[in-house]
Amino acid sequence: VKSAGVGPLSDLQKAVVTLKEALAEIHNAEDSYTKAQLSRVLRLETMIDIRGVCDAAEEVVPANLWTLATYKELLFLDQHTSTGPVSGSVLD
Repeated sequence: VKSAGVGPLSDLQKAVVTLKEALAEIHNAEDSYTKAQLSRVLRLETMIDIRGVCDAAEEVVPANLWTLATYKELLFLDQHTSTGPVSGSVLD
């Protein structure tokens, strides 16, 4: 997002802070039950909200700037791979 100059950079930065704070809270919890409750919220609520921000970034940032494969490339991996090298592919 930063390299492309487009997308929800500030939202992504806020998401990183949110994730770090949630992880710290889990690690600092007194007992396993509390850790499990916090982990559930992180996985099933917080991360789902943050995924929306990531999806928005993926929609506007050119694929060649991603360091990871896009959801589309992962879902249709068999259509993005070949027996020989493909130049310029994010899967190289």
